[in-house]
Amino acid sequence: KAGYDKLLVDTTEQRAQLDKASADAAEYKAGWDKLLADTVEDKAQADKEAAVQEAHLAKLTADAAELKAGYDKLSTDNAAQQAQLDKAAVDAAEFKAGYDKLLVDTTEQQAQL
Repeated sequence: KAGYDKLLVDTTEQRAQLDKASADAAEYKAGWDKLLADTVEDKAQADKEAAVQEAHLAKLTADAAELKAGYDKLSTDNAAQQAQLDKAAVDAAEFKAGYDKLLVDTTEQQAQL
């Protein structure tokens, strides 16, 4: 009877140790599962933030291209206006030369009369 009681106690202790080891393993697995879930969640958040930043960069790039196009048009318009001003200056100089010649010719004709 004493041997049986000792065997029963030993078996109960072993069962308790196995139950504790099983509980420890379950707790360890739960910790790893939580870590994995947190990692997946962190990656999803990082991917979302990266997508937002990529969209922002694309908008900034588009805005910069729009500003450059506006600047290029302004430069082209300024060049066209400068060309018009240069032509107007040439036309004014030709007109003045023609007027001066007309004055000289008129003065010569009056002198001949």
